[in-house]
Amino acid sequence: MHESRKWGEVKKGFTHFAENDIAVAKITPCFENSKACVFEKLINGCGAGTTELHVLRPIKVNSKHLYIFVKTSSFLKNGEKVMTGVCGQKRVPVDYFMNAILSLPPLNEQKAIVERVDKLMTMIDKLEKQVTERKEQSEMLMQSVLKEAFEG
Repeated sequence: MHESRKWGEVKKGFTHFAENDIAVAKITPCFENSKACVFEKLINGCGAGTTELHVLRPIKVNSKHLYIFVKTSSFLKNGEKVMTGVCGQKRVPVDYFMNAILSLPPLNEQKAIVERVDKLMTMIDKLEKQVTERKEQSEMLMQSVLKEAFEG
């Protein structure tokens, strides 16, 4: 969700980001749940949001390649280990991002990796939809069999 505001209203008290930046939630449980995004199609190419974000600005890195990296289970598990704070207010420190080791192949390989992951995610989405449809069909069949068995 987004809304337009004047710069003076968001200049202070907000996290700022730009087109193709990656946002990663810094607070528990959002970080552990892999809440992240690549900012695209921003009005005027920039935006502002909650202070509970770490913003990564890719330089000489494909944004979506970096996005895939921050969504990996190893990145999330290692980040969870270094969270600081108490009582449901734990946060991943900025140092974790600054010291993370990212495999950085040439840009053309990064693009190929992103394309492959996108294809695989599309396949997974289709398979999940098929599983849901099959489950619904199975339940309808079971209801029909039970109705036939009890009503003759």
